[in-house]
Amino acid sequence: MRLSVLHSALFRGLLASFHDVYGDLEPTAAPTFLGQLDLPTNTQHLAELRHVLAAGHKNHYCSPGAWDDALRSCS
Repeated sequence: MRLSVLHSALFRGLLASFHDVYGDLEPTAAPTFLGQLDLPTNTQHLAELRHVLAAGHKNHYCSPGAWDDALRSCS
């Protein structure tokens, strides 16, 4: 977390984990971790990932409609 140059890579890892069939994000820890990343406000899919995590979803495959809902809500 101290190396801000890695924050974008960490974000991409969280995003990939949400969409991966074997991904399993912890809905209480992941938003805290995500909030500690220094990311540009216009980071693609940042708002959508925050949205699905705030709703308690662990991954795309357990909650297939959650991402589409986040896309609609965040646009």
